[in-house]
Amino acid sequence: MMSKKSGIALALASTVMFAAPAFAQQVIVNGGFEADASESYNPQGWQVAEQNIFGSVLAAEGNQSSISGYKTVGAASGNYYGLLDSAFASSQVLYQNFSVTALTSAVLSFDMFVNDQSDNGIVYINQAGLDATTGGSYAANQHVRVDILKAGADPFSVLASDVVGTYYLGGANGRRFDGNDNVNRYVEYSFDLSTVLAAGGDYTLRFAAVSNQGALQLGLDNVSLNVTAVPEADTYAMLLAGLGVLGLALRRRQSV
Repeated sequence: MMSKKSGIALALASTVMFAAPAFAQQVIVNGGFEADASESYNPQGWQVAEQNIFGSVLAAEGNQSSISGYKTVGAASGNYYGLLDSAFASSQVLYQNFSVTALTSAVLSFDMFVNDQSDNGIVYINQAGLDATTGGSYAANQHVRVDILKAGADPFSVLASDVVGTYYLGGANGRRFDGNDNVNRYVEYSFDLSTVLAAGGDYTLRFAAVSNQGALQLGLDNVSLNVTAVPEADTYAMLLAGLGVLGLALRRRQSV
């Protein structure tokens, strides 16, 4: 028969064994673009970079861009959404820096639409990257991209040494321009970054658009990066202590 002390020890050890925390943490700030509660060219938590003057980035409201005048589907949830709008011959970047410790899991997710009002709706990915002038030649360059960059990288960089991973590279995710507005709905994206970010470190999440063939809009909402950190050393120490108590209790039980 188990003694009262053994029962208490077993209960204590079980509690410690199953109390090892594994909480998911949200590392992206204002991923729903609601924090400002108004249209803003500097949405809280985010940074903006622009080249040329024919476009802009903002936390938008409603179903029409105040930049190019084209219609959009609006917010996926809430009242506001992130909008990168290249009216013509420009490029925009919306990015956020983040830091993570060594982790066991990481999931990047976001809702995104891409509208392309160029005449042919063709995706052009020029080796000039996010340069709308393509080195001054103005060769066709019309696309959007989503990347994780190393900390400190230029927000417009597409160098392999700066890009940790690319999670979208293309054009409209739906209907192209057909003589009227093309209003594409959101597509939900989700990526497992557990291996990519396993060691922890400092990074940048980047959404970018470049356009020189016609207007191009990139809309974002519900941007999220949930990570679960590797338990700290003291958590393992508690677990080992609990196992020790459990072993001692079992030995005492056997001797009774």
